[in-house]
Amino acid sequence: MKYIKLFVWSLVIAYLCFAPADEFKKVHITIPHFDKVVHFGMFFILGIIMSAIKYAKPSKFNTLWLPVLAIAYGGIIELIQLQFIYKRNGDFIDWLADIIGLFIGIWIFGYLPQKLQKVLT
Repeated sequence: MKYIKLFVWSLVIAYLCFAPADEFKKVHITIPHFDKVVHFGMFFILGIIMSAIKYAKPSKFNTLWLPVLAIAYGGIIELIQLQFIYKRNGDFIDWLADIIGLFIGIWIFGYLPQKLQKVLT
């Protein structure tokens, strides 16, 4: 049960990464490389969620393996986009944005007030 938020958010990430790109053409954002910001944001939230799990239940798995699995998840998403998703492109820089967002989310969680940390767990 403690991993439900992580599971649900992982499904949201998968949907956003695998949905046809045409669905997002309706949103007219002309910021260059905005997709990198989106990747950063998705994995930033994932890092916050993972940190909340670690805060609630400290363990070697939650501390070490959740980030490793999240990095692998981002890489696998990019490989699937590259090989199997029509009108989507796998991109190493997207994966880098995932990793940076993940670790900044983990880092930021440590600076949140304790009351907010408890609310997120």
